[in-house]
Parts: sequence; C-alpha cells; structure tokens
Amino acid sequence: MKKYFMVLLIAVAAFAVAGCTGQGSGASTGAAASTATVKLSAFAGSLPKNTPTGVAMEFFVSQINEKADGSLQAASYYDTELGDATSLVQGLQHGTVDIGVCGDSYYSGLVPEIQIYELPFLFANVEEARKAVDGPTKDIIFKKLEGKGIIGLCFWENGMRQLSNNIRPIKTPADLKGIKMRTLPATIQVEAWKALGALPTSIDASELYTALQVGTVSAQENPIAEIEFRKFHEVQKYISMTNHVYTPFCLSMSKVTANKLSPPQVQIIRDAAIAAQKVQRDAATSANASAMQKLIEKGVIIEEHPDLSRFKELTAPVYKIFTDANGDELLKMIRGS
Repeated sequence: MKKYFMVLLIAVAAFAVAGCTGQGSGASTGAAASTATVKLSAFAGSLPKNTPTGVAMEFFVSQINEKADGSLQAASYYDTELGDATSLVQGLQHGTVDIGVCGDSYYSGLVPEIQIYELPFLFANVEEARKAVDGPTKDIIFKKLEGKGIIGLCFWENGMRQLSNNIRPIKTPADLKGIKMRTLPATIQVEAWKALGALPTSIDASELYTALQVGTVSAQENPIAEIEFRKFHEVQKYISMTNHVYTPFCLSMSKVTANKLSPPQVQIIRDAAIAAQKVQRDAATSANASAMQKLIEKGVIIEEHPDLSRFKELTAPVYKIFTDANGDELLKMIRGS
C-alpha cells in the first residue's frame, strides 16, 4: 500500500511540473505563451526577392530568428508565393498570413484614411514623406487598422512614383487623354487619373507586365527603380518624371498571430521591423538613384521636366473627395496647420 501511494505521489508531482512549464498544452496567449517554437510567415506580396523590400524582408526575418533565441522561427515568401497583395491583406485579417508588406492602397478598403499619404503632390520630396508616415498620423491609422484585425508595425516605402506609357511622350495632362492606364486600387488614385484625362483601371502588380505587353493597358505609374526592376521598359517606351505620389509600404502583423505570442515576442518583431525599415529605405534610395541611368542606357525616352503645375491644378479636387469622406484632421497634421 505504501508503495502504491509513493507511485501516485510521483505521478501527481510530474503532472504538476508539466502544467507549470506549459508542456502538452496548445498555443496560448500573452505572457503565458507556450515554450514551443512558433513558426511565422513573412510575406512580401507581389514583390520579388531582388528588390529593396525583398532585401529588407530577408534582414527582418533574420533579426527575428536571431533575437527570439528559438522561440520564433520566421520564414520569408515573395512574388505572390502566398497570393497577391489583395489576398495578403485578407490573410492578415484571418491569420493565414502572419506578417506582410504591401502598398498602403491595398489596406484602403479597411481603413480609407490610409490614402492620406497618396494624395497627389502632397510631398515635395521623399524626406517630407518619410517624416509624415513616421509621425503622429501613423498612430491614428494604425489604431484604426488594429480595429480591423491587423497590427501596423511601421512604414517601409515604394517611393515617389513616375508615369510611363507606350503611346507618346507625356509633358502635359493633355498628352495623357484617352490612354488606358493601370493605377493603384484606391478611390483617390482612380479619381486623380480620371481628372488628368486617363482611363484608369486597377491591375495587381504581379499581372502588370503582361497587361502592358498585350495592350490591356498602355500606361502605368511606379517608382523609377520599380520600372527598371520589373523590366517595364521592355514594354514602355516613355517615362515622365512626375513625382506625383509617394507610396508607403505598410508592414503589418495579423492580430490573430499577435494574440498567440508573449509581449516580449511581439516586441522582438516590432524592433526587427524598425531595424529593417532603415535597410529598406537605404536600399530604395540607392536603387532609384541608379535606375535612371540604366533606363537611359536601355533607350527609354525620359521627360525630366513635365508641366507639373498643370498636373497639380487638375488633381487638386481629389483632396476634397478625401476630406469629405474622412475629415481634414490628418491633412492638417501633415501640413502642420
């Protein structure tokens, strides 16, 4: 009988120890997270690995894996491996994608206010734009995004966008009239290009080269480095340096994923995102600087001084579309008024 009670006592003690260490339990949340390694997907949407964002994503993943000391295991995915940019945002909402980055327009269906950064000619240069997306407007937008199940980490960037086409040189908006053009999937963008006389349509970046090649659209707009990276110059003869819009890339984490992690694990991801932000922006700056010369050497005709005053004049009414729908608080914050 004594032997029986001794065995029972040992068994109870072992069970208690297992319970305290979390062994044998499923994924838990907050500070009580499991000691098991949590695997994370980090998806760059439709962006290839050899872009500034691809370089930064590799660094981001390496930082997580290094700092987490085995409690997190992140893996990176590129170029629509897990779907297009639209499905990326949906995946973040549902927890089927853990971490993702794509242009902020793809989030605009959830949080229309995020389009503030893409108002035409809002920023004179990249430095102004970075100051805005790192400032207090970011906190307001990220709070709204979290209400939709997505936790904003920080903004990377695609940069200042330029106009390309395969019909004729574009110096004034009149030159753009009637040209079928791919634009970003956001109301502000579509209305801006309509105001300039183009016929805009939304096409995912992963399908854009083919659409330009077969003539579904004849024009598009992207940062100069993106035009060179994606070889759009093979199907686009003309580029106009309009600098019409700055595009941030929103790096985000699924709230479903965050709820499975401990606060220190979430902080590791946040820290890695900010560290990778510098890597991404530095790489983007370098890429844009070298892309112009590469495109000139490849025979692209570049209009370096289009009539921006006329472009600005015609697109000014879209500001009212934004403020009527979302108020003017964010715009005033960015303008410092």
